[in-house]
Amino acid sequence: MSKTFTYESYERTHQGNVRTHNEDSVLSKPDAGLWIIADGMGGHEAGEVASQMIIHDLEALPHRAYVSDFVDDIEDALLLVNQKLRHYSAEKFNGLTVGSTVVSLIIRGAMGVVLWVGDSRLYRLRGRTLEQLTKDHSEVQVQIDKGIITEDQAETSSIKNMLSRAVGAFDELEVDLNAFTINDGDLFLLCSDGLYNELSANELRNILKQGNTSKVPDLMMKECLGKAAKDNVSFIVLKAKL
Repeated sequence: MSKTFTYESYERTHQGNVRTHNEDSVLSKPDAGLWIIADGMGGHEAGEVASQMIIHDLEALPHRAYVSDFVDDIEDALLLVNQKLRHYSAEKFNGLTVGSTVVSLIIRGAMGVVLWVGDSRLYRLRGRTLEQLTKDHSEVQVQIDKGIITEDQAETSSIKNMLSRAVGAFDELEVDLNAFTINDGDLFLLCSDGLYNELSANELRNILKQGNTSKVPDLMMKECLGKAAKDNVSFIVLKAKL
């Protein structure tokens, strides 16, 4: 028999300690098995438009019973948003980048699929192990993959925040995906870079290991805002339960 899970999820978003506007957008639809973080870029009236357009168009998708069909729908929707943002940029901003990262988690039964563009991430805490289930589309990640720099060197790189891929950034868009099985007690964290640039993987793991999942979001946001928090901060915490 297939496993039947319920999902306890909490979302938080904050402009951070420096920014005056929040260009992140967040969506949690547990009944549809869909959770999304979009991190806009291009400044006020640009980044907000990009992230909100992604959320709006993905939220409007019809329910699909089969995960493969929903994956196709989300990918097609992101490709369409990419073209709409390219046109919007040309008309309103003289071709300047109006874009957004996106990380979306789909769950059907004991199967999960993450689709992403850019450097917003999905983590999974299973037992005591925190694993990143996405791979950043960033210039430093390209250099890491080529062996030019180490992960430690990437933390202080001058191109740390340069993306190699984003919705709206280029005429052509490639969406990556990763499929995985879900176990009872798995804890998932979707987040924008405003969170993981402030809190290390060890700090994230220690916070997620707190016994009461409902207390994790406020604790995580408090710890993040206790740092510099130069960027917008958004995340969704999600726990699978049989």
